Amino acid sequence: MDILSIQPSTITVDIKHPATGAPIGLTVECVSLEDDKVKAVERAIKNKALRGGRNTVTAEKIEDNTVAILTAAITSWKWAKDLTLGDLKDPPLNRENAGKLLAVGWIAKQIDTALGDDTAFFTESGKA
Repeated sequence: MDILSIQPSTITVDIKHPATGAPIGLTVECVSLEDDKVKAVERAIKNKALRGGRNTVTAEKIEDNTVAILTAAITSWKWAKDLTLGDLKDPPLNRENAGKLLAVGWIAKQIDTALGDDTAFFTESGKA
């Protein structure tokens, strides 16, 4: 077996209602945190922090950085017909809309938790 041939796939995160655990009709497709695109965002954040000097980290910056990394991991999403993001029905995937979605704490936590499961990216189903 060639270990270089073992590559992660994407996962589908089925977003669930925080109180009931029932799917809300939103699925988010994500790449691994080890994906080159995500790593590039992470490196940019680290480089900016290193250039900024000491004691420049704030809680707000940490939250913003987390949103940037999660946004980079999202490759697509599917919205149920009656589900909206504010006044947007079936919103296009872009940085602004991903930021709005990830501002909803319970959704961001579900995506972050799914991304933390490295094994899921190597299973055939790739479902989280």
